[in-house]
Amino acid sequence: MSDNAGRPIAVGLVGTGPWAAKAYAPMLAAGPETRLAAVWSRRADAAQAIAAAHGSVAVPSFDALLVRCEAVAFAVPPDVQAELGVRAAHAGKGLMLDKPLALTVEEAERLAHAVEDAGVVTQFMLTHRFRTATAAFLELAREKAPFFGARLAFLSSAFIRGPYACAWRKEHGALHDLGPHAFDLLDEALGPIESIAGRGDPRTFVALSCRHAGGAVSDLALSGVTPVTPSVFRVELYGAGGALEFDAVAAAAEEPWAEARRRFAAAFREGKPSALDARRGLVLQRLIDRALKALD
Repeated sequence: MSDNAGRPIAVGLVGTGPWAAKAYAPMLAAGPETRLAAVWSRRADAAQAIAAAHGSVAVPSFDALLVRCEAVAFAVPPDVQAELGVRAAHAGKGLMLDKPLALTVEEAERLAHAVEDAGVVTQFMLTHRFRTATAAFLELAREKAPFFGARLAFLSSAFIRGPYACAWRKEHGALHDLGPHAFDLLDEALGPIESIAGRGDPRTFVALSCRHAGGAVSDLALSGVTPVTPSVFRVELYGAGGALEFDAVAAAAEEPWAEARRRFAAAFREGKPSALDARRGLVLQRLIDRALKALD
């Protein structure tokens, strides 16, 4: 897409919740790689407020948003993203996709297939992966491999109250919201997850045990209703060469938004999605599904 060189990509924003207001709208409006072309939400007043705050316009429908943009960023519940993402892909728009990709594997597969059929560029917004500390941890893990085991704890009180205690998180819990980050880091550091066993309830606390290709094992503890302050997101890897630890909460002091915007724009202009795309989202969705079945 050489004709895009030197000018910001017009990105439409779908959604007006806390993530849209805090992260996506400022990120897209800041540029220089992108501009916030339009905002749409079922809450017209909220769309108008976010658009006005960032020098954009609110539009009355999703179709009207598609007319105004080259790419679409989603900050909506997963089932809404899965439905509208298919329509945006069919319209030839690039997609900036939130996690999880969908609520079910079937929805995620439908979206991933639509993306593949349309040949559009996507980016799966695993925010931790756009930080230099995370990249350094994964690079060091590759250098020190192999590991024979790992522990991961991701514990938060975000689903109890506050802006992220929304209906879909309360209903589906930690596996859908925290799980993509956890599975992604362990899968990347230890190798593909091949099997999962577990106990617990995603709405309260889950304990999982995974076996990875090559024989490594990992244990995960996930909860969105544990009253800890601050949140805990810690990974520990163990191998013959010693231990490697990563504190993702400390690493979160680095904002990921400029890097996420830069990478999306580069992929869009080149027409070549990175490894963090809808296909990666589908891999993680299938791991969520396997974990749910393990709990059953």
